[in-house]
Amino acid sequence: MRRISLPSILASAGILLLAADPGWRSKPTDKWSEADAKQFLASSPWVGKATPALLPNRSEFSHRDGGVMGAGQGLGIDGLSAGSLLGLGGSQPTRHGRRPSMTEPLEIRWESASPVRTAETKAREQDSPEIDSELYAIAIYDVPGLNPNQKTLPRDLQKDAFLKSEGRKDRRPTRVDVLPQDNGLATVVYMFPRADAITVAERRLTFTAILGRLSLAQYFYPDQMQIAGKLQL
Repeated sequence: MRRISLPSILASAGILLLAADPGWRSKPTDKWSEADAKQFLASSPWVGKATPALLPNRSEFSHRDGGVMGAGQGLGIDGLSAGSLLGLGGSQPTRHGRRPSMTEPLEIRWESASPVRTAETKAREQDSPEIDSELYAIAIYDVPGLNPNQKTLPRDLQKDAFLKSEGRKDRRPTRVDVLPQDNGLATVVYMFPRADAITVAERRLTFTAILGRLSLAQYFYPDQMQIAGKLQL
């Protein structure tokens, strides 16, 4: 039987790890290519895909009786689009193709992070939301079923969103922007104050939100969201 030395095994493992390491990891952000940027936005600790749960459809009477945000049930009917109320809203084209159903995964980005903004520019994305530098921002793309013309929609969305961290008081957004897309979908941006600073010591952040009839959650891990040893949020 042929024997394989330990150094050979370690060398082979190193080659495999190097091959698996994405290209953007080994370069400064200003040296990223368009391909690096697209790879970063497709799969990195700053970007996730969350499959929403579809909440029960409530009648107009029950919404009014229970209040707009009754018991975590989401928005009142004024905040929902006609397609959502009719059980539609699942066939609009998205930024990356077509959405076959309302419970398809939604893309969530830690939008305020410098590498995210750099990647969007290098990937030639034209619809990135504007971000206040004094705020952390988390964006959800291609959200179906919302009515951006409803004036209370941002406030209603703000009430049912949290950024949770073990041992810390839940952070709540101070502002929510709803940005309509040409395809009838929306980008929703949740903003949290940087004054309540996030550190690498916070092992896991859990972002939760209710958007119309959709409820979702996404984990973020600060210790993985570093470039050149610096936390990028």
